[in-house]
Amino acid sequence: MKLIKVFLLILFLVFSYGTGWAADFDAMLTKAKTEKKVVMLELGSVGCDPCEQMRSVMDKLSRNYKGKLEVIFVDVRKDTEPARRFRVLVIPTQVFLDSNGKEFHRHIGYYDYESIVSVLKKTGI
Repeated sequence: MKLIKVFLLILFLVFSYGTGWAADFDAMLTKAKTEKKVVMLELGSVGCDPCEQMRSVMDKLSRNYKGKLEVIFVDVRKDTEPARRFRVLVIPTQVFLDSNGKEFHRHIGYYDYESIVSVLKKTGI
């Protein structure tokens, strides 16, 4: 029962806050596609414990895959449009897009660096 309440709360938070920077988000995706970069979308929120744990993973990925991977964090409490577009029901959710902007992998929850590297290697980067 508690899990259902948490799930419903997350759904409420995801869909109750207004969009903030949808145009910027689209611009980031377009830029990554133009530059033929793979994209990792981290759809989460500030204050969410597993989302906060992902910060160091995102930083390390950004450093180690500079020029090949674009890591984009979206706070779904501030901007709900990306959460709706990518059908995010639970945070954090990681969505991976190939260089053409097509989703090729998705994960829900904390995702460790080594597991992400394994996914990226399958794409050739």
